[in-house]
Amino acid sequence: MTRRTPAGPAPQKVLIVKPSALGDVITAVPVLRALRRAFPQAHLSWMLSAGCAPVVAEDADLDEVVLFQRRRLGRAWRSPGAARDLFRFLRALRDARYDWVIDLQGLFRSGFFARATCAPLRAGFATAREGAWLFYTHTCRPAGPHTIDRNLELARSLGVEARRADMTLTPTPAGRATAATLRRTCGLEGEFVLLVPPTRWETKCYPPRHWQAVAADLARRRPVALLGTAGDRALCERIADGAGGGCVSLAGQTDLPAMVALIAASACVVCSDSAAQFIAQAVGVDVVTLIGPTRAERTGPLLRGRALVAPVPCQGCLRRRCRHITCMQTIAPEAVVSTVEELLAAR
Repeated sequence: MTRRTPAGPAPQKVLIVKPSALGDVITAVPVLRALRRAFPQAHLSWMLSAGCAPVVAEDADLDEVVLFQRRRLGRAWRSPGAARDLFRFLRALRDARYDWVIDLQGLFRSGFFARATCAPLRAGFATAREGAWLFYTHTCRPAGPHTIDRNLELARSLGVEARRADMTLTPTPAGRATAATLRRTCGLEGEFVLLVPPTRWETKCYPPRHWQAVAADLARRRPVALLGTAGDRALCERIADGAGGGCVSLAGQTDLPAMVALIAASACVVCSDSAAQFIAQAVGVDVVTLIGPTRAERTGPLLRGRALVAPVPCQGCLRRRCRHITCMQTIAPEAVVSTVEELLAAR
């Protein structure tokens, strides 16, 4: 069931509410593209966390980032200073006088912020969790399982034509410059493959010994680099050391814009079900996504690339913790390498 969009003039100010996580933010980009195409003169804003903001902060289709300081505002109940900041944030949302607010997060917090804007149209999912749907004036019950398609359906329910192909990212000039320097320094000229081992869920982690086998095999034919944050440095260096020559760790040497640019310059990306797979698709690079506890039909590659799904009965359990994590161990390194080679051969 969908509550119909109120009749009225085209919106002059629109706010997208999708603060995090990075992969989810990228899957929401088609909504931004569709809104800009439908309302070229509108002022488009996006509520984003500081960690995710750089991925679209310089996007030509976006007019403004509304910075959401989750940790700071989350202390409002025990910190007078944070409480004042929350009050100012809520007042700023109201004073912005948005015509439309589109909540793609679907949680109580995001629904509450949408309601705080007092926008005449507040759209979200009828299936939103934690009662968030109570804050909306317009709801959509999406039929498709994939997170990208769900976002598209919500936009379309508002009369905005959104497309899968709208999930695009353009590397920033600063990101390109950093990536070019790293490539020259590390010998990543020509065709190279990026491995991105880190993931937020423990159950989505591919075993380091498997990463070493994949890296060693791929590095026999082309340069291989590993990406990660500073906190992932030990893991990535362990994988690079175990793979032998031809593999280098860049963990901790890239910010988000440089990561996007490096992925855009690569020939193929291998990662678990994480933001890296959506970045790769958004910049037109094939990706091999290793899927264990999650479900390919919901978050797997949709635009390009392939998913390697663990062949276990409990696959797709959606658990963040597990006593054995058998699923990721059953994805053979040989299968990963052969899939990469097939994608590269088809380029």
